[in-house]
Amino acid sequence: MTLRSPMSLALLLVLAPACREKDATDDTGVEPADDTSSADDTETEDPVDADGDGFDETVDCDDTSVSIYPGAAETCDGLDNNCDGQVDEGLLSTWYPDDDLDGYGDETRLEEACAAPAGYIATPGDCNDNNPQDHSGADELCDGTDNDCDGIIDEPDATDATTWYGDSDGDGWGVSETTAVACAAPAGFVLNDGDCNDGDPSYHPGSLESDCTDPNDYNCDGSVGWADADSDGHAACADCDDANPDANTDADEVCDGADNDCDSEIDEDSATDATTWYGDADGDSHGGSQFQQTACNAPGGYVASSDDCDDLDPSSYPGASEVCDEADNDCDTEVDEGVTSTWYADSDGDGFGDATTTTEACTPPPGYSTNGDDCNDNAASISPAAIEICDSVDNDCDSDVDESDAINITTWYADADADGYGDASTATDSCDAPTGYVDNGSDCNDDPNAGGASQSPGIAETCDGVDNDCSGTADDNATDATTWYADLDSDGFGDPSNSEAACSQPTGYLADSSDCNDTDAATNTSASEICDGADNDCDTDVDEDPTDGTTWY
Repeated sequence: MTLRSPMSLALLLVLAPACREKDATDDTGVEPADDTSSADDTETEDPVDADGDGFDETVDCDDTSVSIYPGAAETCDGLDNNCDGQVDEGLLSTWYPDDDLDGYGDETRLEEACAAPAGYIATPGDCNDNNPQDHSGADELCDGTDNDCDGIIDEPDATDATTWYGDSDGDGWGVSETTAVACAAPAGFVLNDGDCNDGDPSYHPGSLESDCTDPNDYNCDGSVGWADADSDGHAACADCDDANPDANTDADEVCDGADNDCDSEIDEDSATDATTWYGDADGDSHGGSQFQQTACNAPGGYVASSDDCDDLDPSSYPGASEVCDEADNDCDTEVDEGVTSTWYADSDGDGFGDATTTTEACTPPPGYSTNGDDCNDNAASISPAAIEICDSVDNDCDSDVDESDAINITTWYADADADGYGDASTATDSCDAPTGYVDNGSDCNDDPNAGGASQSPGIAETCDGVDNDCSGTADDNATDATTWYADLDSDGFGDPSNSEAACSQPTGYLADSSDCNDTDAATNTSASEICDGADNDCDTDVDEDPTDGTTWY
């Protein structure tokens, strides 16, 4: 506690009246008759409603936002809109991360939010968010994974599940009457069916039937070893094909794709109807007579004919096309008949010959070409393959000189107003410039009678309603354009920091640039200063000489 001296207390008592507000009196110093306030009364201010939403600062939880006040509709925006102390109540949605982008989210890592966070979706149901093939909408597969997220792995409804057959006798063969569908074989089930006696492991496909006196069908093929189904006098157990009476140990081998004599060989060379084949050494499908072999089917390198006149040349055989190779290709005893070619002298070696100098031969003699299309066989730079250039010579042998396809042809444009810029619509190609033409077509007005000489890309743009510089727009970037200033708050004063140069005044712009706050129509150089902590009259001072100021004493 601070102790004051008697002198200090006396001084405070003297100064205290001067600290009070001036009593409300008229100019004569007489108090109004209805003023009943005492000397101790002090002035109080009304609560402020800064955002103008109808709720002052004593009840508004955010008096800077017109959309936030008691009773306002709550919206999902991360704010307490209705001032009830809660944010976004009843409006949040549940979102699930979808790391594998399969359209199903991981419900173990959900988030509540107004909008989906990055990488989140509204659909749950993913039990493995690292594999896009695993989710509640997927088909189950036999792969050791819970693909459809139902908590069960490799259940019988897997799309690639296998059908298994009951094998009661354990011989590895089941019966189709007892089946099970599963990814892996259930106990007592096997992959193969076809067992004709599932109570005895001796019976199954592939079982041996070696006893010709046993009438049981052990191999489940519908027949037994002791039978003679084809009635050829040979028991099934000794017959190589008991369904074919022409196949037994006493039959002759014939070319029919069967083992007729039961020696485990089919259509061997000893077949009674075997064919004589001839060696085809050059592979042209025609054989010679020097190599022969008898067999049911053609051995490798053998054919049925023996009419080849040269079995070492694949291009020589009866019916072959005669070619210019100094050989009898078609086996008619004549060589190169009717197949020689005409060749043309090519003195300049450019691949094109002189049509007036020819010779007949199979191959081109040295210095000859396949064609006679050269128009000058003394210059290798002149031929049908040459490129036409502007040189007053017929380079490409088409009978025309310096035509429009010359590689160095120039495009010229008419320059009617003689300003050095041509009219693009008057283009013409030629080796030399026509009179009154230039090599560019960038003029936007080439009419000398319509101001064309004052319009070209080389002329500066001015505010005259004409496209002087041929930019496509009149008065753009004009050298004499006026600077205008934006008046966003429409108070008649422009923002010096927001300007635009133009020939005509743009909408919303002014010539004035004195506004220091272009977002508040009450702030400009003509405004009155008031007590609000702002520079209302744009003189860089705040609250000086305010019109609503209080006189203090």
